[in-house]
Amino acid sequence: MAIQKQQFANYIKQYERLIITICLSFTKNYFDAEDLAQQTFLSAYTNFAKFDGVNFKAWLTTIATNKCKDFLKSPARVINSVLPEDFEKLVDTGDSPEDVLLKKHSKEKIYILCDKLKEPYRAVAVNYFCEDIKLSDMAKDTGQSLKTLQTHLYRSKKLLKTLWKEESM
Repeated sequence: MAIQKQQFANYIKQYERLIITICLSFTKNYFDAEDLAQQTFLSAYTNFAKFDGVNFKAWLTTIATNKCKDFLKSPARVINSVLPEDFEKLVDTGDSPEDVLLKKHSKEKIYILCDKLKEPYRAVAVNYFCEDIKLSDMAKDTGQSLKTLQTHLYRSKKLLKTLWKEESM
């Protein structure tokens, strides 16, 4: 049995709200319901030859119900609910990409400036500012006194401050 396009358009106008309501009751999502309603009408149109001619409304609602059940069973449509206590675990404690870039740029600039210093200030500055080595560890590794390294660090800070200002101009 063939259907006229105008006759089917009338069916769509007559039953579209019913079909969307059925789909919405299954999916709880208006956009999914619209998609499923459209699939329902498309399926009804392409399979109209299989319609027995009795109670179009019942036949159409059956198609819509089956489309919704298939949609809900679809493995591609798995919904994972996030509980409020799970949101605490999702908090990003890391730096933003901008912060990471600024830190990287600053570290590179500090390394370049430290490298411009003369010895013994260069070694102390590079180890302390770039390698994050504590003065006490440097004293153990080099055999120099902690007081000497503190003096070198103090002087290298002053020199770096001057270089930083010169670079910024």
